[in-house]
Amino acid sequence: MKGIARAAISATCMSLFLLVGSLAFGGGKTEATTEGGTVAVNIALPNNPISQALAKIAAEKYQAAGVKVNIAVLPENDLRQKLTTEASTGGTTYDIFVIGPYEAQTWAKNGWLENMEPYFNALPADKLAWYDRPDQIQGMIQSLALSGKSYAMPFYGESSFTMYNKELFAAKGLTMPEHPTWDQIYDLAVKINDPANGIVGMTMRGAPGWGMSGAPFVTIVNAFGGRFYDMTWHATVNTPEQRAAWQMYKKILRDAGQKDILSYTYNECIGLMKSGKAGIYYDATSIAPPLEAADSPVRGKIGYAFAPHEKLETNTAWLWNWAMGINPKSSDAKKKAAFDFILWSTSKDYVKLSLAVDSSGASTPPGSRSSTYLLPAYASVPYAAMTLKTLQSMDFTHPTLQPVPYVGLQYIAIPEFADIGTKMTQLLADYVVDKIGLDQALQQTNDIFNKAAKDGGYQE
Repeated sequence: MKGIARAAISATCMSLFLLVGSLAFGGGKTEATTEGGTVAVNIALPNNPISQALAKIAAEKYQAAGVKVNIAVLPENDLRQKLTTEASTGGTTYDIFVIGPYEAQTWAKNGWLENMEPYFNALPADKLAWYDRPDQIQGMIQSLALSGKSYAMPFYGESSFTMYNKELFAAKGLTMPEHPTWDQIYDLAVKINDPANGIVGMTMRGAPGWGMSGAPFVTIVNAFGGRFYDMTWHATVNTPEQRAAWQMYKKILRDAGQKDILSYTYNECIGLMKSGKAGIYYDATSIAPPLEAADSPVRGKIGYAFAPHEKLETNTAWLWNWAMGINPKSSDAKKKAAFDFILWSTSKDYVKLSLAVDSSGASTPPGSRSSTYLLPAYASVPYAAMTLKTLQSMDFTHPTLQPVPYVGLQYIAIPEFADIGTKMTQLLADYVVDKIGLDQALQQTNDIFNKAAKDGGYQE
């Protein structure tokens, strides 16, 4: 999960460090000088194509009097470690924190992010109209807000949907519903599955990890009406709803999935789908661009549908974004300059600029603004309409059928989830390959989640 077009990232990509000297803000200039001279604003981005494009475009196009923006592009794991250490210790190496909604919720509560509302309130009416906050996809905004106040702005994001090979479906005389249930997906996958001819009915992430198999799996739990905690923070894993989700995940991969289930990350799933040998693939909306790339063997052969549902009929997809927040420990001058840079890089003007630089759309941040999908470069691609429908239907704050004390669609936005979510997926993997039974897997996972709630002080 997590991040746009990560499958396209080369393992040989080196970290790069760029000094950016100038930026145009909505056609005007932004003053951010101090008595001592130039204000230096430091930011680190995750090492992927969209971020690399921002670094390059900013180096060429960004102008702000008296401001120099220093951009470091780092491997994602390094970025997370550095920024978490920086935020938790009150460091000022970076003035802009590039994070996701998982971090945003906790960091905002901990006072590690600047409240951005006062900065927006101080904007002149023309600049506020230029930025057009209502155009931002509200599910993304909600994921970065606390008590209705924004603590970061989404640069780019993703949800999840169902992808399917139209040729394989036509050969079997099958039709994919626009709003499929998981039971329908299972039936279709089994009918498509043809091991004798090397055809896999459905591929999905099987490798353990809270952001790997956990991403699709938690949304399956949500779809089946499951939840991980009740309103008193008591674990609800060992329940009929969760049991049904665990069973569906296993049977769809065992009866119609790839052979080596547990080795599959999104990279392997993409490769299988691009080979034309997979019928269905449930994953991130950001997976679609490489499937429709000019050199893709399945270009024009893929159909798109909503994320599968079951008891919960809507809001069964996931949500992720990379967003920019302000370090509250930075100086006032740096904060102001950082805010101006964030406005520029998350604006409609930047989207258009990225398309002017790269007309393929590969450098353009998706999933953050509705207007992006009305531009010709996006409106014409097969996945655009379904991506926009999915993004606009998300509700980060109400992830489950029954009430829960947490937010988050494919994860729980508490610090403990990275650990307990990964442990859950390890037990899920053991269950899928018959190392343990379902009763044992459910009870052990329930115990893990209960212990985390008690140790974290969530349970009374």
